[in-house]
Formats: sequence, structure tokens, C-alpha cells
Amino acid sequence: MSKKGGNEMDKFLWGVATAAHQVEGGNFNNDWWLWEQQGGIKTGDSSAVACDHYHRYKEDFELIKFLNNNAYRFSVEWSRIEKEEGVFDEDAIDHYVDMLETLREMRIEPVLTLHHFTIPIWLYNKGGFLNEKFPEYFERFVSKVVPYFKPYVRYWITINEPVVIGTMGYIMGWWPPGHKNMKEAFKAVNHLIKAHARAYRLIKEANPDNKVSIAHNMTLIDPFRDWNPLDVALANRLNYIYNYAILDSLSTGRIVKPFGNYEHVEGLLDSMDFIGINYYTRVFARFKLKGWFDLAVKGETNDFGQEIYPEGILRVLLSVKDRYGKDVMITEHGTADKADKWRPRVIQDTINLLREARKKGVNVIGYMHWSLMDNFEWAEGYSMRFGLFEVDFDTQERKPRRSAYIYREIASEGL
Repeated sequence: MSKKGGNEMDKFLWGVATAAHQVEGGNFNNDWWLWEQQGGIKTGDSSAVACDHYHRYKEDFELIKFLNNNAYRFSVEWSRIEKEEGVFDEDAIDHYVDMLETLREMRIEPVLTLHHFTIPIWLYNKGGFLNEKFPEYFERFVSKVVPYFKPYVRYWITINEPVVIGTMGYIMGWWPPGHKNMKEAFKAVNHLIKAHARAYRLIKEANPDNKVSIAHNMTLIDPFRDWNPLDVALANRLNYIYNYAILDSLSTGRIVKPFGNYEHVEGLLDSMDFIGINYYTRVFARFKLKGWFDLAVKGETNDFGQEIYPEGILRVLLSVKDRYGKDVMITEHGTADKADKWRPRVIQDTINLLREARKKGVNVIGYMHWSLMDNFEWAEGYSMRFGLFEVDFDTQERKPRRSAYIYREIASEGL
């Protein structure tokens, strides 16, 4: 049950999550805008307006209150704040300060993400995540903004889904820069881990009571044929690389393989005050001849082709508790479901599993549903609808789906 009174940070956080580029509109100075101009969006959609959240954020905060939520996870857009290298836009910073002040006035706890996938064009042109100085560039950005934001923020996410950045941009080639090079993927994640360590130090120096983590995507990987030892071994290996290697790095202070060679990084040791988990689905690993493998999907699937498997969140939470013993925040969870066919059940089942996890000793401190509203879903444009609120992108009307009322009721009852 949610605690009433006492320390505000003891309260369970019921919230929703967004990312700047996906909802703000008007982000013309980052790598994703370039990617869009180069034809990287499968649907041909444009993020030019998106949800116009940059201008409509006060109205959208009322939607959060409608949901009986007390938290909002959102990101600031680096490319707005530092359009040109080393030149910081005070007006852009003031905009985010105003967002934070408004949230505080409305008694909504900000969970602030400093990096959610996008980088400024000037940095992209210098090699982006592969640039050896990437951690320094990120440190400079963080050192600039933290003094402005620290009066309002107690929960910080330094970087969203570092392993996804490596996978999608440097192995699959579906996101910028569109490469297909595994060594580059590991190098990009290595630099993101080092950037996190620097950001963690700066935030904790600003206020030691701040709670800092990353938002880490955890996708369960099971063997396609559980009777096949090759599938089992493959699934175990991929599970470690995708789900645990980065958390082991942040826990031990050494970047483990394949993202590093166990090198010690200053400030990395125990650099997560809680574990931020983004959970959506699972896949099945299948070994093929000549060392090849693929990842398959079984069972009922959502609009994105992802298996609808809320049961996996309990497996993830119990494994994280056993391995790290940290508090956990569900920093993203949802399903692509334009018709709102599955989402109501997925939300209800997932919250029940969170209750079960807490009974089994997992200290879950918050749940951020992805997403508040339909938005620009990266390479899929507007074709994938994750919102509790349906958005008409021609009129910008927001309309609650049935699942919004269900989540509203759950949040009012507490955990």
C-alpha cells in the first residue's frame, strides 16, 4: 500500500512516461531529425509537430492528474539546450525549469531523464556515441543543466536504454547512424556506461540524497526449444549480454564483456541507487546451422508484433532482486495497441504481478506506464499507439482510452 505522510520519497510513484523527441515537436537539431530527412522513418511520418507537448505541457499535466498519478517521467532534449557545441540556450533550460516548477506545484514528482536516444547534430557529425570524447561531452551537458534542475528533481535517469542504442543503431541498422557492426555497438555502449558514471557523480555531488539510475530495457530471452541444449546455451548467453552485463558493470565498477574488458571506471562502482527497468516482452532464441541464430516470437502479439507476456515482469523482478538487491522502479511498461484490446488486461495483470513481487521481497518503488499518450514511435512513426490517451495528430485532441480509466482506478487504490 502507498504510504501516507512521512517522507515524500517513501510514497509509491504512480506515473506515466514520455520522451522529448517523441512528444515535443520542433526538434530540428538532433540526429533523429536528420534520420527522418534521410528516409529512416518506415511510415514517412514527420516528428515536426509530434504531440506539440513543448507548448501543451500544462494541458498534458492535467491528464496526469486525471489518471490520479503522482509522478511523471520525461526527458530534456539535449539538442535544444546545446544546439551548437559549447553554446547553451538559456531559454531552453528555462522552459524545462518551468515544466519542473509546474509539476511541483501540481504535486507531481518529476522523474527526469537526461538522455533519451537523441544527440545534437554537431555531436552526430563528430561520430556520435563512437567518439572517444562522448562521455566528456555528456558530462559537460549534465554539469550545465543539473544546477538549474536540482531544486526540483529527486529521481534522475541519466541514460535511457544504452543497450538498445547499441542494438538498433549499430547492429540492426534501423536507427541512426544505420550501421551493422557489432564491435561498434559494444563500443557505443562502453561510452554510454562511462558517460553514466560521470553524470552519476555530478548529480550526487549536487545532492547526495538524489536517487539516480539508468532506464534499462530488459527483454526476456527464452530457448525456442527448451529440449535443445544449443538453444538453451544461446538463450543464456544472450540473456546475460542484453539484460545483465550493463547492470553488472554499474554494480561492480568494471565494464564487463562484451562492452569492455573489465576495465575499472572511476565513479562507476555501485552507480545505481535503484534499478530502472523498461519491460515490454520476451523473445525466443533459436540456434541454426553454421553458428547462425534468430529470435522468434510465440503466442499472442500486439500491434508491434511483440508477445503479450506480462508474466515476464515477475521473472525479471525476482532475478534482479536475487542478483543486485536494489530497489526497482518500472520506468517503462506498456503495449502497442491502437484498439485498446489488450492494454486493459496487460495493465491489470502487471500491477497484480507487482503486488506479488513486493510480497516476495522486491521493493518496487514506482511504476511509469508507457505512454501518457500516442506519440512519434521512432522508426515506426505514428503507426504504433502506446498511449493511455489517443491522439488525433491533425487536431491534437487527446481522448482517454478505456485503459486510462482502469489505470486511474488502480492508481487511486494504491499497491
